Amino acid sequence: MGRYQIFQPGEYFDFEKEHVELRFDIFNGKANMPPPGGLHFPPPKEYTEQQILDYNRLWNPYDSLYNDPEYARAHGHPGVPAYPGFDAMPPIMTVPGFPKNIASKFYYTNDGSDIRYRRNVYAGDLLKQDVKEKCFEDITKPGGDIRAWTMGGMADAYDQNGEIVYNVSGYVREMYRKITDGSPEPTFTEHMASWTEYFPPAHVTTDSDYERMKAIWDGEVINGENTPFWEDVDIGYELPQTCSDGPVTYIHMMYWHNMGNRSIYTREELFDPQVRATTFRDRYGCFLDETALHYAGRNIPGFRGVWYNDTGAKLIARTLTNFVGTKGRVSRFSWRFFPFFKELDTGPLCANEFNKVPGMEGRDCDRHGSEGDTCIGRAVVTGKCVNAAGEHCLEIMLWGEDLDGNIVQGCPSEVVLPSKEK
Repeated sequence: MGRYQIFQPGEYFDFEKEHVELRFDIFNGKANMPPPGGLHFPPPKEYTEQQILDYNRLWNPYDSLYNDPEYARAHGHPGVPAYPGFDAMPPIMTVPGFPKNIASKFYYTNDGSDIRYRRNVYAGDLLKQDVKEKCFEDITKPGGDIRAWTMGGMADAYDQNGEIVYNVSGYVREMYRKITDGSPEPTFTEHMASWTEYFPPAHVTTDSDYERMKAIWDGEVINGENTPFWEDVDIGYELPQTCSDGPVTYIHMMYWHNMGNRSIYTREELFDPQVRATTFRDRYGCFLDETALHYAGRNIPGFRGVWYNDTGAKLIARTLTNFVGTKGRVSRFSWRFFPFFKELDTGPLCANEFNKVPGMEGRDCDRHGSEGDTCIGRAVVTGKCVNAAGEHCLEIMLWGEDLDGNIVQGCPSEVVLPSKEK
């Protein structure tokens, strides 16, 4: 392995200086975003009930509240509420990411998102996001051999009446290394495949594993109109478990996260040196977008696909929606996960929240979820409060485990329940 450049925060070398200065200028409002420009938000649009139904059925086809408009209206809702995570895009790229060939090796990860709902999202909502905070920070360790950045922000989503429906935040980290001793530099493909050398082996799902899943499925409880009262739920209560519908396969990933033609290169892009330098080149000579990592890594021998950032979170969110029934709601939904590059493992993810759960003290996310993993949803009540709006809230630590007990997703959450006082 070659010797790497030593970095100091705030001091920049020629190969990075122009990129850094441009991004600080964009962050400080002295320059515009390069094309296509603007923040990476979906444009405001009025959601139809069919769009919400299509999303809900991807992740939770079992609860009538999220799949049957007549049932939802009969239980006091204007229509089906959107399942947690629906179209809540965080303002991650308040500045553009760095070129993936800025140095010899490039590492990146999403640090998860955090959504705080003031109410459910329904058909007819016309949501527009407005950035409230943004972040672009050099987090390089003095004297380290990795340049590290964090970027992202926080936004409010307003409806057509100017009322805040939810607040969402999200951040990414980007890092790079520079070989300085003349050693050959890896191609983008070689570097991006290098982490497979230390990735844990796949779990082979056995017949007894399927029996275990079936026992969890049989034990799932959809409270529906039997929503519990806030006063009747104690701190330490563990919600009934949920479980994914078998191991996650690459077919599931393609079904849940359809990237469409955004991952197909045009003729011009195929001859663009920047594109060629920062894309996968598979064993057949094809250039592939980095999303190939998620679609089972078919271009990397011995590799299996890794989950998208929120895959586990959306699979286990029904642990919460089952519990709150028709009269409660999810008021916070977030997700954290272990990055697959070990260089990106920079500290605790959900350790503070797990320390509140009896028997889980000292635990945190153990590994990145991947193809072949089954996701079991577990959740424990860790706090109770009445918020400023007078709502009765439960703080809940939700997490996903695989069949071997590894934590593959951490989701600090909150729900609102009806109170006997009202």
